[in-house]
Amino acid sequence: MKIKLFFTLLIAGISLIALAQKSGLKEYVAHIPEGRNILIQPHFQNKDHVRGRIAIDFTVNRKGDVVAAHANSKKTTARNIAFVHQCEDAVKQAKFSEMKKGGPENQNGSVSFAY
Repeated sequence: MKIKLFFTLLIAGISLIALAQKSGLKEYVAHIPEGRNILIQPHFQNKDHVRGRIAIDFTVNRKGDVVAAHANSKKTTARNIAFVHQCEDAVKQAKFSEMKKGGPENQNGSVSFAY
């Protein structure tokens, strides 16, 4: 009975470890500015295998270009500064649909990357 329980727990533990290693980026957008669609998503590689969440607040101009992107220190749990800057740069490369005439000059949004 003890041996059977031991092997069951061992297999379950190995399965959880394998599952955790396969899970990579869990990316989600927390807030897209109203009336916009993402045309070009931010792309980057987590070569250092940073763990945690990186939340980036950004500003989009009327043309759909990201004109500013800064990590939200209250929502970011990852402490690898170089990787946080890489995420900010990736968000700056994103592209959104243009704002129709009569809309605001700039709009704010945020995106979170969870590892």
